[in-house]
Amino acid sequence: MAVAQCQIGGRFSRCLHPAAETCQYCGRPFCQSHAFYVVGHDAVCTRKPCQRKQEDLAAHLVYRERVRQRNGAGLCGVENCGPHPGFECSLCEGHFCGKHVHHRYYPFRDGFTVVERPVSACGWCWQRRKIWRH
Repeated sequence: MAVAQCQIGGRFSRCLHPAAETCQYCGRPFCQSHAFYVVGHDAVCTRKPCQRKQEDLAAHLVYRERVRQRNGAGLCGVENCGPHPGFECSLCEGHFCGKHVHHRYYPFRDGFTVVERPVSACGWCWQRRKIWRH
């Protein structure tokens, strides 16, 4: 059985070392020298889009926890905003006031195609779509 090779690099500058992991975002095998983040079953290569996704995921988890704390106190998920969160973000599931949730069309992958679906999205989740589009 052939050993997979690292697929990081361009057509003429591809790394030829044996692959140690497979990137959870792009699906490419990569060697130890091209590992950006490897913990347990999580493995991320050094490609910039994959690095941005890993960094965004860590920031998003912190954001969701802060929104959850504010919602637990009966407040809108946005800092320095008051009570009465009556709307839910379809993406992070946080609760916000009417000023901080907007109805928009959000791109979702469905196999090889991208389908625009209506969602109620907070500003944070709306900005994240640019990172996850690729």
